[in-house]
Amino acid sequence: MWKVIYNLLTLSALPVFVVIGLANAKMRKNFRARLLPRVKDRPDTGACMIHGASIGEAIIAEGVADYLAKNGGPAHFLFTANTSYAQEMLQRKEGARDGRKVASLPFDLRFSVRRFLSHHNPSAIIIVETEIWPNLIWEAGRRRIPVVIVNGRISDSTLASYRRLSVFMRSALAGVDAVIAQSAEHRQRFISIGMAPERVFATGNIKYYRPVADSIPGREERDRIIAIGSVKEKELDEIYRAVKLLKSDLPDHRIFIAPRELHLAATIEEELSKTFRTARYSRIKEGTDEDRADIVVVDTVGDLMGIYAKSVAAFVGGSLAPYGGQNMLEPLFVGTPVLFGPHTENFHDIAASILERKAGFLVETAVDIHRTVMRLRTDNDLYESTRQAGFSIVADQRHVMDETARIIRGLLEPRSGREG
Repeated sequence: MWKVIYNLLTLSALPVFVVIGLANAKMRKNFRARLLPRVKDRPDTGACMIHGASIGEAIIAEGVADYLAKNGGPAHFLFTANTSYAQEMLQRKEGARDGRKVASLPFDLRFSVRRFLSHHNPSAIIIVETEIWPNLIWEAGRRRIPVVIVNGRISDSTLASYRRLSVFMRSALAGVDAVIAQSAEHRQRFISIGMAPERVFATGNIKYYRPVADSIPGREERDRIIAIGSVKEKELDEIYRAVKLLKSDLPDHRIFIAPRELHLAATIEEELSKTFRTARYSRIKEGTDEDRADIVVVDTVGDLMGIYAKSVAAFVGGSLAPYGGQNMLEPLFVGTPVLFGPHTENFHDIAASILERKAGFLVETAVDIHRTVMRLRTDNDLYESTRQAGFSIVADQRHVMDETARIIRGLLEPRSGREG
């Protein structure tokens, strides 16, 4: 019954959805590919499909795939994403690798999903974090394709909505073989919306996991760079003030600013070029702009980790204004002390761990950012102790990926029949 109701609702809304999709510049880039998935290219039939909705989830998907491939799991992967930005990043990083393909996730319309699965015929579907697409799950079940949610989480606002639809959610979740949740709290949330307790596991947050680089630059090897990453619109004024304070005391340092939404690059460049020499990172990479600017606006996707690795300190945005924060672990993976604001609801446990173990700093204003960076620049002991605390957080959580991979491998073993 729920399948019929859901599909009638989605089909009735399709004309409006098409108009919205074609009018929205972001959606338009891969709208056709998601509505009518391509079936002309040669599929990697039997590959393990792994889905990350946007850039953050796609990065996790890469880590899961690499770990599985090196530790007894599948060797062939089909990466999917919702956003064109994430798909472009995956195509650039994974598209040329043997056994790796990249595609847009189809819209959750029955005909789109069937067309996609008939062409690619994945051996399994791994969904990073929480995207519950009923038709994808139901159709996978009909084809006996196992479905696993990894690093599962349900936010406070989403939980309330799911609970109101608990009868429907129970029907959708019945087709999910396992949820590997970020924490015991998120495990209970999945159970509360209808997931069978014996199919929900709590291993920890695999955002903590990142393969250790062959070498991580020490302080003396780093450029005179300060990184400000993943900033959002409502915190820009405070960021501008922080930039001016930092440049007044550290005139020989360059500041790299990476907006979370790329369309903000023009706004940031316009404002800061009134006072400083600015350049776009894309032009520096292409060699069309000299790499001597005071301020570099990062208008590319997938380069932020490399910038963090060269920086003496990094502020992670989406946290000075009530956005819920961005992943403040990323600088720690490359040994860079991290700063972040008070609004970290989406990363509550991560932020608490960083502060408790003195691996980073909570800042609330431009003055706080300036003062903290200056402390790190002048206090060698503080700088080194902060770096070591960050390494310990990352090291302690590597077992999370191992446990996650163990559960996935168990589910991907050949099984007897499954109801559709």
